[in-house]
Amino acid sequence: MGWLRVLALGGCLAALGAGGAAHAAGDPERAKLEKACTAGKAAACVDLAMMWANGDRGPEDPVKAGQLFKRACELGEPQGCFELARCLESGVGMAADVKAAVKQYGGACDAGYLDACKANARLYTDGKKLPQDLMRVRLVFAKACKLGDGNSCYELGKLWQDGQGGELNLTKARDAFAIGCETQDPRCCLQIGAMYRDGIGGEKNPDLAAHFFGIACNIGGPRFCPEGVKPGESTGGTQQPGVKETRTTNGKREVPNGPCVSGLDSARCVMTDVQRYTPGMAIDKLAASKDFFAKKCAAKDGKGCHKLAMIEHAVGGDAAKARDLYNQGCQAGVNEACVNLGFMSIRGEGGKEDHDRARLLFLAACDGSDSLGCLNYGIYLYNVTGVDKDDTAALSRFQVACDGGEALACFNAAVMRALGVGCDADRAKALELLGSACSAGVEQACKAKAAP
Repeated sequence: MGWLRVLALGGCLAALGAGGAAHAAGDPERAKLEKACTAGKAAACVDLAMMWANGDRGPEDPVKAGQLFKRACELGEPQGCFELARCLESGVGMAADVKAAVKQYGGACDAGYLDACKANARLYTDGKKLPQDLMRVRLVFAKACKLGDGNSCYELGKLWQDGQGGELNLTKARDAFAIGCETQDPRCCLQIGAMYRDGIGGEKNPDLAAHFFGIACNIGGPRFCPEGVKPGESTGGTQQPGVKETRTTNGKREVPNGPCVSGLDSARCVMTDVQRYTPGMAIDKLAASKDFFAKKCAAKDGKGCHKLAMIEHAVGGDAAKARDLYNQGCQAGVNEACVNLGFMSIRGEGGKEDHDRARLLFLAACDGSDSLGCLNYGIYLYNVTGVDKDDTAALSRFQVACDGGEALACFNAAVMRALGVGCDADRAKALELLGSACSAGVEQACKAKAAP
């Protein structure tokens, strides 16, 4: 399915450790940005903070990065406030303070920074770090919807539609879905089409209903087509070659194992493409620090070897060299390097294909508390060669990875819990997991969560 987890080499969540001097370390670009930041240019403060967070053109120092994000925020830069909030939420570079993080997310959201709106909605919806507050979530989604985020329009419409977080108002729900449809969100188009068809939230209008249904179908594909087109018809009713039609759950039930339609209707919905860490910033910016990473790697610094390998891997360079550098990073205890080495071992990039080694690398990374390692090891236990299938153990690893922030793992765990694969069926828990995955941007989870 080609899903990739992005290692965002920017911001506090990506900082890999402290240890830098509290100055620009002699690098001309850092010195230039530091001078501009001191002169009050907020954007320069953000760029310089990113360098300190990532070890770009000098040492890493999440504390220094956090201080610079704070200065950028005080100078009125929304991205600085957003990155500061991420530092406060994660406790990287400064003491964790979720309430302060929410305040900064809110300010950045008010200033039009969409990701900050989404972060605030997540915190107040899941109720894990703060008490759930759906009334406040309504306000956040309203802001994000106006900024053009279709998913926020959809969630806002559902809150109005269900009377959660305030009054039930079907007219306002219809308005929210209308805005969402304009942003090309097929769920919103489908919802407003049904409301015009049935006269919900206003008068009936068959022509407008047909119009919105047509948009939903064109944007979202067969699953969002007008009534009369049944889910799954696009598959032609055929079974994928070599796939058994059913699968036996732990509870001795037979569940469908064919093509995935809704996201929760079969065991085939579990995503089984292994993931790797990828650079989250432009490769030319990373490459500018290539010499620095090379020196760190030569000094047996595993993080430097890992970043150098990522540069080679990302630009289609010397695959064998990238694989060797990942190996050096992994041997030095960098879990991310072990994960990427496992990925290359599966693909046969830069060397022979070796599933046994990949499995052991993912296991080692997972045992080292690496969430992506746990996701990939769970995939091996669930559906990959080189290891006995163990649904219960796979679900356990997916749950660990989900708790560590891997959205695809949350989705996989949701499918398994909904069907009772590796556990007793628990649809309530499945929906909770889908909510986590959806809020993190897994579109298939959003679709499954919205399905009746």
